[in-house]
Amino acid sequence: MIRIQWLVLVLMAVLLTSCNKKEELKCEIPNVNSVNSETANKSDNLNVAIYVDGSGSMLGYVKDGESKYIKTLKSLRSVFELTGKLPVEYYRIGTPMQKITGGEYYSYGSSSVFYDGSNAKFKAVSSPIDAAIVPAVKDQKKMTVIITDLQQNSGDVTKLNKRIQDAYFNPQKKDYAVGVWAVKSEFNGKVYVEENNSIKTFVYNSGKQADKLRPFYVLFIGPYQDVKYYFGQLQNYDSNQLLANSKLMIFHPDHILDKISSLETPPESLPQGIISPLSLVKDGVAASKGNYELLQINSGQKDNLTLNYSIPFSPSEYSLLVDINSLKPKVKAEKVDKFAKEFKPVDSNSALSNAIEFKDWQILPKENKLKFSAIIQPNNFPEPGIYKLQFDILSQNLETPSWWKEWDWQTKSSEEDGTKTHGVEEFFMALKNRTETMKAEQSNNQEGSQFLVGHFCYGIKKD
Repeated sequence: MIRIQWLVLVLMAVLLTSCNKKEELKCEIPNVNSVNSETANKSDNLNVAIYVDGSGSMLGYVKDGESKYIKTLKSLRSVFELTGKLPVEYYRIGTPMQKITGGEYYSYGSSSVFYDGSNAKFKAVSSPIDAAIVPAVKDQKKMTVIITDLQQNSGDVTKLNKRIQDAYFNPQKKDYAVGVWAVKSEFNGKVYVEENNSIKTFVYNSGKQADKLRPFYVLFIGPYQDVKYYFGQLQNYDSNQLLANSKLMIFHPDHILDKISSLETPPESLPQGIISPLSLVKDGVAASKGNYELLQINSGQKDNLTLNYSIPFSPSEYSLLVDINSLKPKVKAEKVDKFAKEFKPVDSNSALSNAIEFKDWQILPKENKLKFSAIIQPNNFPEPGIYKLQFDILSQNLETPSWWKEWDWQTKSSEEDGTKTHGVEEFFMALKNRTETMKAEQSNNQEGSQFLVGHFCYGIKKD
């Protein structure tokens, strides 16, 4: 008997849909420029220039033997020149800029004489870091690598960022990115800090304690796929866990996500008053599922309905996360016209634009999940019918990592805290802001950047 009832129901569904115009709902998910660090195609004929800050503030990194700083110098030469077989030029940053050989980089860069001014070949210098930003020759692919402690005042921070922006980080060089490898190393020497237009120094010895190590930074300015590829190569090279306590990040407006999130997985459960059918039939149209989320609201349902989701989220490796507090939906609504038997656009000012509210956003990076709640408001559907709602989930901003402030001199525990870098948060914030500005410039958006995070498609029938 049960089998007969089931067959009757199936037959009725077939008869109902056969008398209606059929339409498969297709949700077109936009593509993004995804680059996998393991399979990234590095540029042919890439030219590499490695610049080492030769000022006295770097001396403490080489005082006590094989520090993480010295290991970093060796790893860079190995990845680019020895393994990568690339043409590499080496420079000691100073006034004037000093070109050195690969042998001098390897032998002297890890010794005191490179920094302390005691050797006539390597005189004492201050290091104008911005002077290392030299534009590439037309049509030449270039990677600029700068090793420095980034110890600078606000004026120097502004100058360095402007130089990067003018030479590489702009719409004319749209494939170029800025990468940062932030490393904490053993240090025994003088720390130089500029405050109130004067330089003060103090002696700092980190020892081997992890929470006492002093930061330095390696900047990578080059084509995005090359920066990402060589970050991967550094990780493959790192047999001494050099990267274990490091920070790696890449700034580029088009490589925030590897994939736009969609409703690939159903909500965790459905509350009473709503079901998820295989098709929606009304007003002469039978809308089949396709890759839409199909929902049917009961005719007597007045109260809001909450659907909780946990869907795949694919941030680009090394990129900043989007700021969940700036996520906003942009909706496109359509309704079946019962006379034309097809979907027609609905006025953007209609209450239908607010038929679904998204809230409680959470990004779980380790699980690669985006969690949120969708609040369906039945009273905002103006009349019974079948509706299509497509939402672009947009982010105005990128998230600011907490470690930027934690590593900055502003959060010093004392006036002789060698674990902090003066002006580093300001430097990173300027790169983040530039990334957001470039995204806004791409779309000529007067309201700010628009990073597409998700594209959600709903087919909803209101009885």
